[in-house]
Amino acid sequence: MGLLMDSVIVTDNLATVQEREIDKVIGQCPVMPQVAAALKTTLGLD
Repeated sequence: MGLLMDSVIVTDNLATVQEREIDKVIGQCPVMPQVAAALKTTLGLD
């Protein structure tokens, strides 16, 4: 995913992070449409 190590996105275990707690960008997620679809399903928005 463009991160320093292999990563997994779990949409049924969410946490809120304050923007001020993020020091720097370390990568990007090229599969955001799939993540958005999974979040919609998890949150019952589909």
